[in-house]
Amino acid sequence: MSWLNDLYETYRENADQVGKVQRTSSGKEIVLLPIAHAYQNAQIEVTITPEGEFYSASVVPKEDAQTMIPVTIESAGRAGSTSAPHLIHDNLVYVAGDFEHYGGVYKKNKAGKNSYQMYLENLQAWCESEYAQPVVKSVLSYLEKGKLIEDLVQAKVMVEKNHQLIPKWSKELEAEFGEKPALFSVVVGEQTTSFVRFAVQEQGTGKRPLWGDSEIIDSFVAYYTNELTNEGLDYVTGEMLPLTENHPSKVRYGGDMAKIISGNDSVNFTYKGRFTDKNQVASISYEVSQKGHNALKWLIGKQAFSLDGRVFLTWGKKETEVPNPEESSADFLDFDAIFAKDEEAEVLLNPDTTHQQFSELFKKALNGYSVKLAYHEPIYIMILDAATPGRMGILYYRSIEKEQYFARIEDWHQTCFWRHTYGSKNKQRYTFWGAPSLRDIAEAAYGSRASDTLIKNTIHELFPCVVDGKRIPINLVRNLLQRASNPVSMEKWEWEKTLSIACAVMKKHFNFKKEEKNVALDKNQKDRSYLFGRMLAVADVLEERALYKAGINRSTNAIRYMNAFSNHPLKTWRIIQENLIPYQARLRGKGSYYQKLLDEIGESFEFEHYTDKALDGKYLLGYYSQRADLKKKTEEKTEE
Repeated sequence: MSWLNDLYETYRENADQVGKVQRTSSGKEIVLLPIAHAYQNAQIEVTITPEGEFYSASVVPKEDAQTMIPVTIESAGRAGSTSAPHLIHDNLVYVAGDFEHYGGVYKKNKAGKNSYQMYLENLQAWCESEYAQPVVKSVLSYLEKGKLIEDLVQAKVMVEKNHQLIPKWSKELEAEFGEKPALFSVVVGEQTTSFVRFAVQEQGTGKRPLWGDSEIIDSFVAYYTNELTNEGLDYVTGEMLPLTENHPSKVRYGGDMAKIISGNDSVNFTYKGRFTDKNQVASISYEVSQKGHNALKWLIGKQAFSLDGRVFLTWGKKETEVPNPEESSADFLDFDAIFAKDEEAEVLLNPDTTHQQFSELFKKALNGYSVKLAYHEPIYIMILDAATPGRMGILYYRSIEKEQYFARIEDWHQTCFWRHTYGSKNKQRYTFWGAPSLRDIAEAAYGSRASDTLIKNTIHELFPCVVDGKRIPINLVRNLLQRASNPVSMEKWEWEKTLSIACAVMKKHFNFKKEEKNVALDKNQKDRSYLFGRMLAVADVLEERALYKAGINRSTNAIRYMNAFSNHPLKTWRIIQENLIPYQARLRGKGSYYQKLLDEIGESFEFEHYTDKALDGKYLLGYYSQRADLKKKTEEKTEE
């Protein structure tokens, strides 16, 4: 249960954020929920007077639907036919005393009480306690009249026909009722499934929403925690506290019913064979469960990377935002701060920016994260996914010291690096040096059309490579080599991106030129794959220059034969070399320069290595570096 303790401590460290609305970069509102509270989407808002009389009602727009409501242990996890009312705000079947009069059917518990009666009893118990709030008593006073739906119909929020709520809207009803009511545009299902939230119209101060109200939150938390009596040993804190067997769902998003902790299967063998009772597995207090799960929900909404239901989360205990292992080197940069400084923006957007210049920006950004964290503060990494709609598993969990974590992050970005030209932010393109994002690596290996399941599993495989320093899986290296060697199968921009990502991974995989922080051509390198890659680059550039001179726009033979070349370099090189003869003649003196370069590369081979054996990924490094070197020299001569 170390993960739950870490989340519980994170909640306590961020107690000052409880109940405060924050906005993510995408504009989404997130809140660190108080205990005994949850989010629910409301469709109807009812305003009453302090005396408990109906004042007004309206349909809640979808963008304003998210509502923080008080909940009990039972109501927080209710599903299907389970009857367990929330407090104050709830579905129509709980809050409407005239629900059956308009065609609805109440839910009932084992004792035969209907959902409306259970709701009133729970609300009345709160109102009769020492923690009661006058505005909550106003809601109780109004709902006891049992005429909520009648008032909603008169306010033209709901629509009835022959004293029955119309289930679904159809065009045939327009002749009788006119324009489509707003409620049918926001409710999922029939009108009877609507969720109602309440506000009180106070004299002099206006409307007071009863959700997210700090006084009401504190009142309910004090009331409800005082009602809990099932005390026992909490395995997380080691203290005697009120326990719970029902743990929160809706961890990843509002409709998520998968739970991390669950033991409701007493028939099969979920825990039997080792234990006679599920509480022998672990007993967890209500407070710890609530705070831990609420911290997790908050962190996921604030900073997690999610794909196809799988959540990749990294956080710190007090300073929660820390570098994510999934991100590329460019993702670490604070673009708003950079663009505010002309000199740094010029460095970032300049296509001729060197690795050293970009590395300085990267280290500055990394240090910016590091200095915010306390000395020796742990960093937590968690990966979550649900195998079934009701069960969620922690696929990976790691707690690591801050210094070690930042050292691993820096090592990854300094060893799995290359020059990438696909950077884009705020519609501005830039070249960046460093490691690609884990998602970009996965898509480069399997294609952008690969299933989300394959991509998320690949990212999962790569996480320990960043955090724990493990080797990159060999199957991923092979896939990258295969796809980067097949440029004719994709568009030019996609292949260029795939090539630079493959080079970054190959450099990391082969620990290639570790001491050098650049992609400069290494003319002293004797590796056969690297040399064959250089030869292919010379042939590619030679033919490309000749085609450009003739005004022809098509792929070179080097590109066309690249896949075959990677598997049979010697056999394929003879074909490519024969096809180069007319292009060398067309370039005249320049053609002799390229031939001389090919001769120099050929002389670098060890005789026994000049074979038809398939090439490894180092040939991509040789190809990229030689091509970049030739194009750079051409550009320099053009400028002269």
